[in-house]
Amino acid sequence: MRPMTPPSRWRRALALAAAGATALAGVLAAGAPSQAQDDDGITVYLASDSTVQTYDPYYEPQAGWGQVIDRYFDESVTIANHAIGGRSSRSFIEQGRLDAILSEIQPGDYLFVQFGHNDATVSVPERYTSPDDYKTYLRDYYIAGAIEKGAVPVLVTPVSRRSFDAATGEFNVSFPEYVEKVHELHEETGVAMVDLSASSRAYLNEIGPEEAKSVFLHVPAGVYPNRPSGTVDDTHFQEYGAIQMARLVAEETATLGLPLSGHVVDVAPPADVPAAPGGLVAATVANASITLNWTEQADADIYRVYVREPGGEWRLGTTATVGVGRVAGLAEETAYEFAVAAVNGRGESAYSDTLTATTATAGFKYDFGPASQTVAPGYTEVNRGTAYDAAKGYGFTTDMSTAIDRDRGVATDPLGSDFVAWFGGSYDFAVDVADGLYTARVHTGDYVGSARSNLKFEGIDYGAANAGSRTILTKDFEGIVVEDGQLNLNVSGQTGHLNGLELTRIGDVPGSGTEGPDEPCADCAARIEDLDRAPVAVASEGGNYLSWRRLATDPEGTAFNVYRDGRLITPEPTALTNLTDDGGTANATYWIATVRGGVETGYSAAFAVWGDQYVDVDMERPAGGTTPDGVAYEYRPNDATVADLDGDGAYELIQKWDPSNAKDNSQAGYTGNVYVDAYTLDGERLWRIDLGVNVRAGAHYTFLTAYDLNGDGRAEVALKTADGTVDGTGAVIGDAAADHRNSGGYVLTGPEFLTVFDGLTGAAIQSVDFQPDRGAVTDWGDGYGNRVDRIMAAVAYLDGNTPSLVTTRGIYTKMELTAWDWDGSQLEQRWAFRSQDWGAQYSGQGNHNLSVADVDADGRDEIVYGSLTLNDDGTILQSAGLGHGDALHVADLDPSREGLEVFSPFESMSASGNRAAAFRDAETGEVLWSVPGTRDTGRGTCGDIDPGYAGAECWAASATGAWNSREGELRAADGTLIGTAIPSANSMVWWDGDLGREIFDHEFDEPSYTPVYPFIAEWDPATGTQEEIFTPEGVQTNNGTKGNAVLTGDLLGDWREEVVLRKESNDGVRIFTTTVPTEHTIPTLMQDPQYRLGIAWQNISYNQPPWPSFFLGFGMDDPAWRPVAAEATRDAAAAPYATGSCEVDYRVAADWGTGFVVQIKVTNTGASDIDEWDLRWRSGGVESVLYDWGGEIAIDGGAMAADPAFWNFPLQPGRTKQIGFQGTGDPADPGMFLMNGQVCATA
Repeated sequence: MRPMTPPSRWRRALALAAAGATALAGVLAAGAPSQAQDDDGITVYLASDSTVQTYDPYYEPQAGWGQVIDRYFDESVTIANHAIGGRSSRSFIEQGRLDAILSEIQPGDYLFVQFGHNDATVSVPERYTSPDDYKTYLRDYYIAGAIEKGAVPVLVTPVSRRSFDAATGEFNVSFPEYVEKVHELHEETGVAMVDLSASSRAYLNEIGPEEAKSVFLHVPAGVYPNRPSGTVDDTHFQEYGAIQMARLVAEETATLGLPLSGHVVDVAPPADVPAAPGGLVAATVANASITLNWTEQADADIYRVYVREPGGEWRLGTTATVGVGRVAGLAEETAYEFAVAAVNGRGESAYSDTLTATTATAGFKYDFGPASQTVAPGYTEVNRGTAYDAAKGYGFTTDMSTAIDRDRGVATDPLGSDFVAWFGGSYDFAVDVADGLYTARVHTGDYVGSARSNLKFEGIDYGAANAGSRTILTKDFEGIVVEDGQLNLNVSGQTGHLNGLELTRIGDVPGSGTEGPDEPCADCAARIEDLDRAPVAVASEGGNYLSWRRLATDPEGTAFNVYRDGRLITPEPTALTNLTDDGGTANATYWIATVRGGVETGYSAAFAVWGDQYVDVDMERPAGGTTPDGVAYEYRPNDATVADLDGDGAYELIQKWDPSNAKDNSQAGYTGNVYVDAYTLDGERLWRIDLGVNVRAGAHYTFLTAYDLNGDGRAEVALKTADGTVDGTGAVIGDAAADHRNSGGYVLTGPEFLTVFDGLTGAAIQSVDFQPDRGAVTDWGDGYGNRVDRIMAAVAYLDGNTPSLVTTRGIYTKMELTAWDWDGSQLEQRWAFRSQDWGAQYSGQGNHNLSVADVDADGRDEIVYGSLTLNDDGTILQSAGLGHGDALHVADLDPSREGLEVFSPFESMSASGNRAAAFRDAETGEVLWSVPGTRDTGRGTCGDIDPGYAGAECWAASATGAWNSREGELRAADGTLIGTAIPSANSMVWWDGDLGREIFDHEFDEPSYTPVYPFIAEWDPATGTQEEIFTPEGVQTNNGTKGNAVLTGDLLGDWREEVVLRKESNDGVRIFTTTVPTEHTIPTLMQDPQYRLGIAWQNISYNQPPWPSFFLGFGMDDPAWRPVAAEATRDAAAAPYATGSCEVDYRVAADWGTGFVVQIKVTNTGASDIDEWDLRWRSGGVESVLYDWGGEIAIDGGAMAADPAFWNFPLQPGRTKQIGFQGTGDPADPGMFLMNGQVCATA
């Protein structure tokens, strides 16, 4: 193929290049650039293929060296990795990828170029580039383009594959013609070169072909969810291998004499070799392989698994990067000894204790070939005429008449000598077996040709079993789950050879013994909190706005009377739960009376008026500190939850304090301690718990679970704790002196506890080992501590009646959940779920959040764990198989359908099938509609924002994936595309007076990474825009661009939601409530079990809004309330104040400047003497009392207290006494008068 004509803007650089090495070297020296010399920062751009690219987490453990090379440069160097899989030097240009680099690259930057793997692919014309054209592209485009921009090109020879001489173990030179062309360019132009071909080959020769499996993508089955049958790939790298290749590139870069060379840093090896691995066990034993598990060492890079016959010499059986290794190629029914050593940059550890295990005998062995074949001893003959029938229990389920069979007559190998095959076809073979977990050994090949076969077991693709010319391949497969009494093998491919098959049952079906579909729970009633009316009054324009709770247990027809200052202000009982009192003043006192059958049956407590649309909860901010690495930190309020800790029917706030150096799990570094406080809404601190140095600070480490788990009327608090946690009474849990942090600030060793605390005192009641336990760190997907500590928790009504605690671990790979019951003194494990026990297809389905809902309408709750849903008994209900995501919404989003729906966006397009988000049936997982996508989509939410469409609308930021994008798709509940302009996709609150839900979000300054202000907005369907309707002041959001409130929920007043935000001063929180009247009356959402449980889990990981179990939106029907159990009411039997036999005439007789005189007349309106009396009223704006008469008058807290002089006793019927005082301030609006604790009428 002829090279493309280079763009004209590069012609000057090409002319310089043509002048030869001297001229080009001069250009390189002259332009080496001020940016590099000034140390203002260097960017290294990478143009390459899949061996270099940065991979989505879905593909773990696959990694390219470009995604890890930054560790070998100092902080002034930035890596811009533009490498992408499947590209050659030519296609990278044709697709505009080089142009993208050259549009950004600056003088003094570097362009590293490594191609060759795909250039050599003759079978793919769009990639193939001849060696000569390859050289031309490198010179005329990459080198010249970089020079034109004042940047420095660096050529990298193609990295080696795992290709070696089987006889000598010596590695071959990969793509030698392309390596040669890079050397030629280096010699001709003087452009710097990193000879990665040579250095990687030398490194691989040093470690050998077997250990090289831990460099390349050789991974066992069942460890990574995207690789259920494992992977054998001799081109691409595991993360460990990518790190080794990056090290080689950096080491050679340091020798090039470029300005960049001085920025290469040494990564020193550890001080010691790792400790010997422990806990070596045989996890599965097959007829020709044994899979081993062992306890990993935190400082190990890889593991070497050694094997020998008893008494023989140790030999290397396999290597691994995780605590799982499979040793294959073993003889049947033979004893072997195994040992494992851990390896790091310092060397190899001592061997583990020796384990002896004996391989099993295959339960089923089949030899495939013509009917006249010689059958291998111990095998059952299968020919093309062996059709399946139940009597035999095995056979082909495909008509094999057009297939072929051959026997090559190799007497020494009766199994490999013959076969069946179907060139370009596909056929199935079935064996009746007991349900269970199986391994398979497959033999394919042809002694006169080659074989190309693809295999599927039980419908799952296990990849190719290809044999080279005149060879027989033996390949083992594991993790085959049979649940229907029959194991099915499908063979396809270019030739479709099958010579032999062996099947070995190695265990029961993971999770076997579970029951069938749940029977509905006819008498289930979720035990909920006994709540008060939570009334609130807010000063507003023209009076006071009031709202209060209707309870789920209120009988139909319940209405309310409202009293102000002891006077009834509702002319008749109101069915509403909000009221605007035009005559209300700032010092008014209110209470609510419940009316049933025309009779007042109960009363709320008295409540005063908020001067603003919020109440502050002032807190005791913990003192900051300094971490062991010298980093100072301070504290701010982060997530919170609410619960009734003292049993009075009102909520207390459980507040988490995060240090300013809190970390995401992916970030190394020490953090300050995490504190958890409990406060009344009046600001009284009940207790403080210090989680200690062994609980890291960050969004994924600590959950706040506060719930009445045992039904005693007071909530407990459950936390993940560790050695050194200090409870609310000062008692220490575990070892007070222990510090399990490693040098990276991670806590990967030491005990972990689950502790239940007394909600009132903060005292630890019981601590048990936290489950799911940490186990081997690398089992969770990496070795440094990122994925092992993705911790969450929830509360669920698993039996339909009583709440259970659920603790979880893992989202990206394996996922584990444990359910607990609490009886007041002891935790008892209810069930435990491990995704790995059910099959690799169920791993990697977790979200950065979860939800709890009764999705199958049986009266018991399920756990919606991202794309996987667990039934109430801890078994799998369904899996949509769409992978991991950042947001999750479970509700009755489409009221036209039966049941609940799920809406969520997704991170990995390969896992979700290029769905940026999907709307699913919550019970079955069926995708009802989806938003197409090509990128990680982190933001998506729902809410009924458009009354023109039935149900809730849902949207996702699918266009760009940016957190604040207003582009994507906005769809109706039935999937109708409304438009591509979307509202903020952060969070939602019910705020104004209609039934639609409003948008909660924030403005954020990304350059300084600081919040600007939060806001509530309403969507305008007519214009397709959102309008801010409420902007709270003096507060900020948390967690960077996530913009989380401390908490949102129906905490006070009627069914609308409050928003809790941290004060800008970081010494407390501010609770905002709506003052918009509404005609809609709904019981408090906090007594809908699904919504209440949503408040309990809202604080975990990436916070999401709570959702009720019924549709709440425009045109809604009366909610169908889930059966609940609670006391009928927390209403008091009597009004908070009785009406007294008195009347008060309060007058400001004179006022001047800041002074005044008040005259008070008190009249006995009753029929008997009042022998002794005192009088109290609100002090309001009174600042001081200068003189008083008729008695002693003083300010007592927020009240004025009058103790009359002796001559004002007794107060006889119909008589009036006078008292008064002179003071400063504002004496107006005294509010309610109480004589001897009873309300007086006012004149």
